[in-house]
Amino acid sequence: MNAEELKHKLKEIFGSQIIFNKEFDSHADTIKNIDRTLIEWCNLLKDGKIRAIRPPKLAESVIFIKKIGSSNRCIVVKIVNGEFKEIHLGDHAYYDKLRKLLGLEKDTKYH
Repeated sequence: MNAEELKHKLKEIFGSQIIFNKEFDSHADTIKNIDRTLIEWCNLLKDGKIRAIRPPKLAESVIFIKKIGSSNRCIVVKIVNGEFKEIHLGDHAYYDKLRKLLGLEKDTKYH
């Protein structure tokens, strides 16, 4: 599955309002077994079967983090009113930068 197909599939799951970070395409192309790793996880997330993280700096939002392979991370931001708004794919450095921006602890557990 290429990056555009993945974006289409994720919009089917979360809705057309979802936006993606600029690094999304380059990281999407490196994910192996995307149906078992990311798509399955996103379906569980949408069904409310995954526990969220509440970032202290964005009280109106909840965050979901998925470790994909050894270096990729997926971060999904859900606004409290029930709409998923953003999906970020990135490497560990990008994840660390975003984690600090959101005020998440370094040892935040992946879901």
